[in-house]
Amino acid sequence: MFTQFPPVCNDPMMQPVNDASVSDWIEPRLTMGSGTTTGVVPGGFDAYVRVLHPIDVDGDHVVRWRDVAATTGRTLHPLVQWWRLIDAEDSINPHSERWDGDEPEVGSIDQPDNQRLLDVLAHHTNSSDLAYFALWDGWGFLRTGATVHYSTGVRRFFSRPDPVAPMASRLIDGPRIRHPGRDYVVLSGSLTEASTIPDIIGARPWSPSANLVWPQDRSWCVATEVDFDSTLVGCSREAANEIVACSDLEAFPINPDDSLQYDADLVNR
Repeated sequence: MFTQFPPVCNDPMMQPVNDASVSDWIEPRLTMGSGTTTGVVPGGFDAYVRVLHPIDVDGDHVVRWRDVAATTGRTLHPLVQWWRLIDAEDSINPHSERWDGDEPEVGSIDQPDNQRLLDVLAHHTNSSDLAYFALWDGWGFLRTGATVHYSTGVRRFFSRPDPVAPMASRLIDGPRIRHPGRDYVVLSGSLTEASTIPDIIGARPWSPSANLVWPQDRSWCVATEVDFDSTLVGCSREAANEIVACSDLEAFPINPDDSLQYDADLVNR
């Protein structure tokens, strides 16, 4: 049976961006291949913040990294790494006797946290009604028309393809932001519309966030790297202070040259 998409507005506020040059300012400000903060979010901002992705329990309740630290007896700090926090032996598919719960989502920040973060940042731009939302073009929901071949014994089957949402088709056929190692498709719209992205691109029941977000005036940039379990923000010092102080987020100030690689946690060793 074909998957049914949730009702979508016939004239959504979010629209595909036809001119990928809107992102031309980002790549020259990235420290390519360094594994540092500014290898993910552009350099040149006054301050940087790391927002930890929560652990989703049942859709309505989340566990924070501080809760995990209280359980495992490890230390929460700005450069903490998940596998170190749970005292796992390896960073790949980490498991630990100290923690038997789920893991934070990788490549996407929980939608309530995402919207709260953007609500804070909306007060630190002059163009909150015109922002850009870039999604990695490798996400499966952008190409859900693919079939899967599988077999049971001597019988072979092909799955029926899921339909592709119209907006996803428009995006995947449109221009790309091309950065080393990552290509992105781009939507534009108001910061208040960020939570509508999963519906208009047909990604439900998953609720992905954009991987890059910035307002037209480039006063800040949010980056959720595909392989990271945290989101990075480059912004003004005032905006950074407000994000860190927000009780609805779990965030820490970081430096532009801080490493966020798997071995960066030198506290929980």
